[in-house]
Amino acid sequence: MLRLLPAALILLFAAAPGLAQGNAAYGDAAGLNPRTTNGVVRMLDHGLRQCRSLDSVYRYDCYRQNYSDAARRLDGNAAYAPAAAALRQVESALQSVLRANADPAAAPVRQRGRTYTAITTDAVPQSRAAFTRALDQARTQLLRSPEGTGDHFARIASRLDSDKVFLRS
Repeated sequence: MLRLLPAALILLFAAAPGLAQGNAAYGDAAGLNPRTTNGVVRMLDHGLRQCRSLDSVYRYDCYRQNYSDAARRLDGNAAYAPAAAALRQVESALQSVLRANADPAAAPVRQRGRTYTAITTDAVPQSRAAFTRALDQARTQLLRSPEGTGDHFARIASRLDSDKVFLRS
């Protein structure tokens, strides 16, 4: 029995790298998984609904915070790094919109534990255009992501399309 132990250990260690790679495909913390993807899609959807309830001048800060939260949810998971980067690009574009078009005369609004700052009313059309461009770029980036992302990145990209549809209406 003891003579088989070294052989068993050798086989176990030889198989370990293959086992680790296989687990990532089935949803461990290092890989893509439906739970994470669904969570991000739901987060973006819920955030969009919340932002719709705000006056248009406050929405861009709400969108920015929503995309920041979604990207943060993906932090630490290397498989989702391209998706997190795409969401952060949207956040960054919205941050630029806020900096360039802040309305210092408008008081911040507080809703559901969050505070939102306003842009000027005149800046809403150009802010909408900048947000739409950022969504297009992020969607393209997600759809061109490395092979093996399957439906995960496509579902997040689809959620970005929904945001664009809302902006047009």
